[in-house]
Amino acid sequence: MTLVSLWFIVGQLYAAASDAVTLRIPNALIVYLLAGYAATVALTAPGWTHLAASAAVGLAVLAAGGLLFARGWMGGGDVKLLAVTALWLGPAATPALMLLTAIAGGLLTLMLVACRALGAHRLVGDRIAALHPSMDRVPYGIAISAAAIVVVFLRPGTLLPG
Repeated sequence: MTLVSLWFIVGQLYAAASDAVTLRIPNALIVYLLAGYAATVALTAPGWTHLAASAAVGLAVLAAGGLLFARGWMGGGDVKLLAVTALWLGPAATPALMLLTAIAGGLLTLMLVACRALGAHRLVGDRIAALHPSMDRVPYGIAISAAAIVVVFLRPGTLLPG
């Protein structure tokens, strides 16, 4: 596993953990992922075509996510995480990211409904906000991160531009 992959995966794992525990994805984590992408680009010099395509995908995902956020269907941290992840993965791997995120999000939602109904919050107390029975939000950062990590393992060269 390369340092680039490790940087990306650590960021994704932190996003998932943070979203599960606090229902927030810190802006500092988004900056961490952006810095990792910038460093990767600087070291690999992928070319303007690749950079433009990745930037276009990241911006398109951010714009679509912004509409979902405006309607209250997605959290702001989730939108930013999905956009920066699409930037990293580029146009070739982003469709797989979206499909796997949707599948993981559906499974996560079903799991949370079951855990909340069964009273799983009694086992962990207030340490994991997402399990509280009165909570109606889904920490979608978990699904985004899981999908991103799967894409990286299925397509290992996707993080190295150029």
